[in-house]
Amino acid sequence: MADTSLTVGSQTRSVGPAPRIGVWRIAWRNLWRNRRRTWLTAGGIAFAIWMLVFAISFQDGTFRIMIDNAARLYSGHIQLQHPRYQDNPRMEYTLRDVGALTAMVEAHAQARFASARAQGFALASVGERSFGAQVLGVEADRERAWSTLPGMQAQGRYLDGPGEAFVGSILARNLGIGVGAELVLLGTSNRGGVAAHVATVVGTFSTGQAALDRSVVEIPIADFRAAWELAADEAHAVIVIARDVTTSKTLARELAGPGRVSLDWTDLMPESEQMIELKSVGAQLFFAVIAVIVTFSVVNTFMMMVFERTPEFGMLMAIGMRPGAIIRQLMVEALWLCTLGVGLGAGISFMMVGILGMVGIPLPAAYAELVATYNMPDRLYPAFSVYALTVGATIMFVGTQLAALIPALRIRHMRPVDAVRARE
Repeated sequence: MADTSLTVGSQTRSVGPAPRIGVWRIAWRNLWRNRRRTWLTAGGIAFAIWMLVFAISFQDGTFRIMIDNAARLYSGHIQLQHPRYQDNPRMEYTLRDVGALTAMVEAHAQARFASARAQGFALASVGERSFGAQVLGVEADRERAWSTLPGMQAQGRYLDGPGEAFVGSILARNLGIGVGAELVLLGTSNRGGVAAHVATVVGTFSTGQAALDRSVVEIPIADFRAAWELAADEAHAVIVIARDVTTSKTLARELAGPGRVSLDWTDLMPESEQMIELKSVGAQLFFAVIAVIVTFSVVNTFMMMVFERTPEFGMLMAIGMRPGAIIRQLMVEALWLCTLGVGLGAGISFMMVGILGMVGIPLPAAYAELVATYNMPDRLYPAFSVYALTVGATIMFVGTQLAALIPALRIRHMRPVDAVRARE
């Protein structure tokens, strides 16, 4: 930057460098030459950011509740199993010393509950009626602490002692039994012999999922071990409930070890993962439409700006400014405009999602019966999505730069004389 000199009489004094306003500062000033247009365009960008962040945050919060509710019904967030059991659920593929393993899991900072479970297939019989069933040997006290299944009684109560059975309502109806009936379970033991067990039905459950209601029978794990000839500290799985379902994948990796695999909810409930992916694609397509609309709005803004400022651009080129420099200035103006819009959208989204994440969004009264049936919370809590904000901001920045570049390229073909004479 050249120094500026001042001549007084016969003396010349230097007064320091001449002031120079940077491109960023000029671009910022240019935005406010038409405040209404700037605020409308920035508001459109802010609206697009808010819509994306809020929609995906609400969706993520809903998915989190759905995954947690589905996991707590049956499978858990994580299961520790024998390496071969998932692909080939044979009775002999068990975990040993599950008491110590359960204690180790519960000592982890990210784990909340852990319980052992033994499981196998059997023939459930009452009189002359017989149906196939999946028999689960459970630690009743631990299952009651984390599972929603014990609270879904159709009749009776949950397990409380040895010799009891908790049966799916459809299976009980098919067998023609109710609370107090004796149920005979016949299967193949761990040693290849016949596993036989007689239990008294103390309750039936209805989950609304036919696959569970027509096939599952729960009995105390001690009864299962005795009938199926398992050791006193042997089970087929250790069910783990994480403190937060979003951290369950990381926790699953940390719980893997020699002689066992650690399966997270995506391995245990692949259909839920596919449903979430499908819904996420729909949300992304919806935002793509919004992004295109906002981009066209920005294109229109900069098209009008170029036409209105044609004499200004002609004058700048007449005094030696290159078209490329003018285009760069317009690109900086677009960057400022997008930054303003993204900042507004992020601030509004963060405040709104933060408040709703604490107080929740109450479900309509029409869903009260559904909520009670499936043990779901009566409020939905959105979870702020940094991913949505990052993706939305990136798309908006790229879109506004392209939107500014399209009309700005017109400057390359301007003739300074014609541009100066043009009317705004």
